[in-house]
Amino acid sequence: MAIEFSLTPDQEAFRDAVRAFAQKEILPVVAEMDEREEFPERTVRRMQEEGYFGVPVPEEYGGLGLGKVGYCLLTEELARVDASHTAIVGAHTSLGTTPLLYYGTEEQKRRFLEPAARGQKLLAFSLTEPGSGSDSGALRTVAERDGDGWRLTGTKIYVTNGREADTVLVLAANDLKLGPNGGVTAFLVDKGTDGFRVGRCEKKMGLHGTSTAELILDHVRVGPDRVVGEVGRGFIVAMTALDVGRVSLGAGALGGMQAAAQEALSFAQNRTQFGLPISEYEAIQFKFADMAMLIHALRLLVYQAAAHQDRMGYVPKAWNRLERLVKTRESATVKCLGSEWASQVIDEALQIHGGLGYIRGTPVERAYRDARISEIFEGTNEIQRLVVARDLLSRGW
Repeated sequence: MAIEFSLTPDQEAFRDAVRAFAQKEILPVVAEMDEREEFPERTVRRMQEEGYFGVPVPEEYGGLGLGKVGYCLLTEELARVDASHTAIVGAHTSLGTTPLLYYGTEEQKRRFLEPAARGQKLLAFSLTEPGSGSDSGALRTVAERDGDGWRLTGTKIYVTNGREADTVLVLAANDLKLGPNGGVTAFLVDKGTDGFRVGRCEKKMGLHGTSTAELILDHVRVGPDRVVGEVGRGFIVAMTALDVGRVSLGAGALGGMQAAAQEALSFAQNRTQFGLPISEYEAIQFKFADMAMLIHALRLLVYQAAAHQDRMGYVPKAWNRLERLVKTRESATVKCLGSEWASQVIDEALQIHGGLGYIRGTPVERAYRDARISEIFEGTNEIQRLVVARDLLSRGW
């Protein structure tokens, strides 16, 4: 396994371009977006125009062809400025385009993946239900045969981009008795399909620029061309997408913790107490040392995992069993540690700000609210620890 990793000049140029874009286009709207709790339509459109919704997708399918490393660079830089914009791109790219790229037919790639990668369509991913969260195989949304097609009936919750998406990847049970082992199928459902509607949109602690929607399917008919992958193999489709999402989530955690640490450093160098900037006191310096070590460690974890996924390619049939297991353990590790380290760093950054850090609307206060969900969504950290432990017990270190 390769350990050493460095960015190419093209990757560095892309990172710098995204950083400049985020500062110019996104930063000015973040405070108002957060306060009003509105989906940032204008800046989302600008990101689509820049090609940011298709960064890891090969050029032949409308993307920028920059792979998972490029995608993590994008995610890291967006997250330095705002977690909501990062989540919108992530729900579309990690969880929306990945299943199409890895498991879609050529017709599905041309019809759905290309416009999604070019920024002409917004995607969403719906797995969670009122009765199934961490137990993601216990779906109750059912898919019943209807001629050569299917009828989907059920309710999905906590769907990021659910209100705005043009197409949603819906996981449904084709056989409740089989569960995840042959009983779950992935379907593409378009906005406006008869029987398909958006229900409640949640009010949340953070990520105020994203919609977190309930989706209701009332005997929604889809044709056989809307099945992604094989019938009964939808759970594998979903888990493969989550492996990508968990690495990019780690990249988002990296960007968020760097931004908070920088805010705290600037504050500490300018905040005077007892006649000295508080950055001169050992108690504060130790906090910065801990922050710096965690940021450095997470960067290595994120980009090693992303580079590994790039080397594997996007044809699952070509992967051997060991590659799959390593990829899944790495993604669980990155997601779990990244989300927890980000929360730790942002909490310390808030502490350094003192009372100011607790004031609504400051960047560090917003970061504190936004960061907490990362330990929950795309698989709780308890689930990530189960993934790592079970792999360890199965095949050792």
